[in-house]
This record gives sequence, C-alpha cells and structure tokens, in this order.
Amino acid sequence: MSKIQASTQFLNVMVKVKAGDKPGTYNVHTAPEVPYVTQKDTVINYQIYDDDNQNIVFTGMTIQTLGNDQLSPASVSISGKQLTFSDANTSSVTISFTLNFKDADGVLFSHDPQVKNDPQV
Repeated sequence: MSKIQASTQFLNVMVKVKAGDKPGTYNVHTAPEVPYVTQKDTVINYQIYDDDNQNIVFTGMTIQTLGNDQLSPASVSISGKQLTFSDANTSSVTISFTLNFKDADGVLFSHDPQVKNDPQV
C-alpha cells in the first residue's frame, strides 16, 4: 500500500436544480452553500445530482470578483453535469461567481454562489 499523500485537495459541491414557480425559472441549491477552502491549489467540482428530470446542464462560469487571481477558467464535462475549476487559495478572500445553466428547451439561467478562501500556513 502506498503512503503517498495526495498533494491536491478536491472539493465536491452538489447542485440541486428544481423548477421555479413560473415556467422557465429554476431554484438552485448547492451543498455546501459556500465551500470553505483551506489548502492551496484546490480543485472544486460542481456536480448536478438532481435536476427534477429537466435535463439541466452547465454552460460555463463567470467570475464576478474584480481582479480575480484565484480561480482558473472552468471546464464543463462532456455530459454537462459537472463544472470544474481550480482555486489558487493564496489570499483570504470571498469570491463571487456565476454558474451558467441551460435546460432541455435551451432556456438559459444562472446561480450566484461564493467560495471562501482561508489559506492555512
């Protein structure tokens, strides 16, 4: 058995999308709601695990925090059910960004989560 420890922390964030009160609107919930990152070069993976059979997929991510030097560009899986990026986590900051989605009818919508960086020395 290997005693090598992984040098990269991985955080999985589960995403639940439910239809809203009006057609073409959606409610998005993430768990954890605000990932707390303590290690440098952490990989964060958002995964749609429940979309109420609406065939919701990720279309990308937009970073809202000005002067972002922490989050890499996102990669969307072939299925569209996962969105992955890395977090340098070199400064203590809360980063706001937008997750972009599309439903089976092509309706675009978004959700604005955050990531809390707290580098541990």
